Amino acid sequence: MNKIQNAKSFARHKNFRFRNSNADHSTTCLRTFVFKPNLITYYYQVNRPVTSNPFKRLFSSSITSLDGNTPSSTKFKELIPKLDDLRKEELESLSRGYNFPKRTHHCGELTSSNVNERVILCGWAHKLRKLFSDLYFLPIHDSFGTTQLVYRPVTSKSTNKNDIERVLSKLSAESVICAEGIVQMRPDEMINKKMSTGEIEVEIDKLYCLNPAKKLPFLISDEKISNEEIRLKHRYIDLRRDSLQSNIRKRSLASWVIRDFLMSNGFIEVETPILFKSTPEGAREFIVPTRSEGLFYALTQSPQQYKQLLMAGGIDKYFQIAKCFRDEDLRTDRQPEFTQIDLEMSFTSVSEIMSLIERLMIEVWKKVVGIDIEDKTPFLRLSYRDVMNKFGSDKPDTRYDLKIENISLHLRHHLDYSDHIIECLVIKNGATSLTSSEIKSMKELANIHNHNPMLMVEANEPTVKPNFIRITPTNFSSWLSESTIFQQFVNSFGDYSSVQTNVFAQENVTKELRIDVGDLVILNKRKAEVSGSWTLLGRIRVACAQILQSKGILNIQPNQYNFLWVESFPLFTCEKNNDNISGDDHEKLVSTHHPFTSPVVEDLELILKDPQKVRGQHYDLILNGVEIGGGSIRIHSSALQNIIFNDILKMSDQQKRKFDHLINALEYGCPPHGGIALGFDRLMAIICNTTSIKDVIAFPKTSSGNDLLVASPSEITEEQLLEYKIKRA
Repeated sequence: MNKIQNAKSFARHKNFRFRNSNADHSTTCLRTFVFKPNLITYYYQVNRPVTSNPFKRLFSSSITSLDGNTPSSTKFKELIPKLDDLRKEELESLSRGYNFPKRTHHCGELTSSNVNERVILCGWAHKLRKLFSDLYFLPIHDSFGTTQLVYRPVTSKSTNKNDIERVLSKLSAESVICAEGIVQMRPDEMINKKMSTGEIEVEIDKLYCLNPAKKLPFLISDEKISNEEIRLKHRYIDLRRDSLQSNIRKRSLASWVIRDFLMSNGFIEVETPILFKSTPEGAREFIVPTRSEGLFYALTQSPQQYKQLLMAGGIDKYFQIAKCFRDEDLRTDRQPEFTQIDLEMSFTSVSEIMSLIERLMIEVWKKVVGIDIEDKTPFLRLSYRDVMNKFGSDKPDTRYDLKIENISLHLRHHLDYSDHIIECLVIKNGATSLTSSEIKSMKELANIHNHNPMLMVEANEPTVKPNFIRITPTNFSSWLSESTIFQQFVNSFGDYSSVQTNVFAQENVTKELRIDVGDLVILNKRKAEVSGSWTLLGRIRVACAQILQSKGILNIQPNQYNFLWVESFPLFTCEKNNDNISGDDHEKLVSTHHPFTSPVVEDLELILKDPQKVRGQHYDLILNGVEIGGGSIRIHSSALQNIIFNDILKMSDQQKRKFDHLINALEYGCPPHGGIALGFDRLMAIICNTTSIKDVIAFPKTSSGNDLLVASPSEITEEQLLEYKIKRA
């Protein structure tokens, strides 16, 4: 019975539970062990090959049969000493994992100046390389770098050879280890100049395994892992990769630089609530239920309204590195939760805010990127209309030229003005450098966007496809007049033959655009008035640049940073609204950005007369074709804010009530104010030279909004649903 009690005591120590099938304790038999979290049942006459831990291995090799009525059987007697030995071994192993010497250096710290020093390193083991029976190489890495460990059993003076060899024999990649040894120079032929520690190696005389690792789902040395889902599911492994380690460190440094700069410029950091209320700001919100039936929070899409309330409260300069939430369709540069550098200033102007942000960018690039961009300031400023006409996008990449030309301007003395224009994009040497399949891919891109009336013509007109024209000696003098778009455009004014015979028109366009044989010319017809974010030629321009860059024809330097301010956006945008009851479509005006943007002062008189012509005091900051920030001067007059709510946006009383807190604040002496929000994730993606913001976020979500690591979103229990008074559909 004492042996049975000893076995029970050991099992309790190891977090196992005995299950007794007999009520009579004098005849208790060992039937079932419950190994948390798995239930392992050992039946009589069964030998299961369980090998997941030493305790299971012991039983699988020792228990072939137990006499339930004879606890003192031979098999059981043989088992007890093995249990005692195993307990001692397991306790020693656990102890080593918690009781290890303090490291003296990081794994990226040692150099030739440390030769002959005794050091202690802790980190993760790379794959062990055994070159000969007497030579082992084991790189060890941490978040600071990698150091090569070397072990030579024959020449080693270590008194712990057996322990070292025991650890090495069982060591798996990414196991956590601690190593002690002497720093020595590598042989000249073994020096690795690509490593900061490449001149040295550490000859170990002690080695501890602090925590063994299972077989990895992927190798962290592989920088291009094709299956993103595997990476995100095991993000804690993915984060050990050098590139992600570097990105996270840069992000931390950037946030410190930003805070230091803003506080030195008189800003104070204020945390605003995340649990807000649902307001009609545009994007879908994440709704949070409460235990009060029918009442819900909404996660903040931005701190916009709270920071305006701070201005009303006398906070002169506010900033916050804020978490924001939007339930939008996701892509490479979007996440359902994201971070923005949010700031607001009282008694300010557009120029003052732009100047502040330019100085902030200089500071970030100097201290994080290591590049001086002061010579790029002040950043180029272009109007929304200019960038849409020249680049076909409200966030153009200006690192390459490829400007779009309005050739209608060259023909105005031949044709009357129209509400449509002909645009032209010239790809120098494109007729010879681009293959037929590459041109076809751009044509397919055009077909995809044909459904958008803004990109082409009115919805009730026949679709006019863009013309892709290879300039050859044969058509050099007639390419324009032979194009279907030009013919249709001119025919809309009447007699085409009179224009066709005018050689000057053809020569004028060819000369002005410097078109030569071998060029590719893309023509498109669209509305003269632009709206939205893209024109069709704007999309084709980007696609063409990507093709030219992949072929080495267009060279963009990796450290080329082109900043651009885009301003004078239309304050309101016309949007089609479908009536779900009648099925009729009608147009309504919506805020281009948000309803709190102040109009340009010169356009105030147009607010009620012609609101579509009113420009807003809004400005976007563009970097290399990516919108990294946007801001505006806000409305600080309750009267003007009410005009926009009532007369322009036609808000219902219910919608307006959701902004009562803001209107009330404006009525009690809110100062003129403005601000900006910079997308921290997008900014860091550019700084870290990656195309996806997932690479600069520690725990990102998938394109469908799932966190594969923790399996969220997840279902909740019926009890929770009942508590929050939510019924399943």
